[in-house]
Amino acid sequence: MKLKTTALAAALAMGLVPAQQAAAQSMSEGLNMLQAALVNDFQQMGIPVSALFDLTLGQIAAIKSIVESDDNDSQKKGRIEAIIGN
Repeated sequence: MKLKTTALAAALAMGLVPAQQAAAQSMSEGLNMLQAALVNDFQQMGIPVSALFDLTLGQIAAIKSIVESDDNDSQKKGRIEAIIGN
């Protein structure tokens, strides 16, 4: 019985690893897409693009929200710089 349980656990673990890898890859691709979408905005506002690649997903989402807001560019730049610590 113990051998069957161990074999079942191993089979389940092997089946779950590809799903976890796919989810991680999908999240990474989503983060890369968000970063790429913000590169042009950073360049237009004179914010160093290199700062974009050190941010968390939460920071990037907050910045994306700011970029899409009705604030003027000066206000947007100030809010974004506050998030990235410039």
